[in-house]
Parts: sequence; C-alpha cells; structure tokens
Amino acid sequence: MSQEARAALAYTGLAFALGFLLGPLREFLLAPQIGRLAALLLELPVMLAFCWWVAPRLMRRLPPGLARLRAGLAALGFLLMLEFALGLALRGFTLAEWGAQFRTREGAVTLAGYLLFAAIPALRGGGQRQA
Repeated sequence: MSQEARAALAYTGLAFALGFLLGPLREFLLAPQIGRLAALLLELPVMLAFCWWVAPRLMRRLPPGLARLRAGLAALGFLLMLEFALGLALRGFTLAEWGAQFRTREGAVTLAGYLLFAAIPALRGGGQRQA
C-alpha cells in the first residue's frame, strides 16, 4: 500500500472516529434544542479544526502539493463510503436517498465540510517530508 493510501486511511479513520462521537451529540442533544443546521454549524468547525491539526502529522512523509492533495481526495472517497455505509446501516438509506440529503441546507454545509476535509492535507502543509 502506498504512503498516500496509508495517510488517507489514517486521516479518514481519525476524522470518522471523531464524527462518530460528535454526531450523536449533535443529533440527540444539540439539534432538538437549536435545530439541525445550527447544530451542524457548531460541530463543523470542531471537525475541521481537528483535521487541520491532525493532517500535517499524518501527511508528513508525503511531499507537499499533489501527493497530499491526492491523499486528501482519497480520504474523501473513503469517508464518503463510510458515511454511506453508516447511513445504510443506521437509517436504511438507499444511495439515492443518501445523495438527496445534499440538496438540503444541512447537506450543502456537510458537502462544503467534506470538500474542506479533502483540501486540508494540501492546504495545511506542515511537517517536512521524511524518507
């Protein structure tokens, strides 16, 4: 497995784990009190700040630029697969139903978060490449 794929899997796994912890808090504690969109807007900066912090630590062995962008895009692909599998398992979503969520305000915010998640490894730079 390539260094890019390993970094992408680690980045995805850590972000998904945090989301798996924060998601129920957002949905069951915050959303009933302040609404789904507001709850999402509170959670998203926490998720992205975590990604901003962890990405350079995981990508340090990759050269800056395209390799880190490819790793971020691969991580996005892995994350979308995990998110769909979770939606299927927990809510019984079909692929069409899952995709339709992105046509809502909350879905648009989520999609923007996904795109930032994918871009952070390339944007963040960070640690020097190590052999």
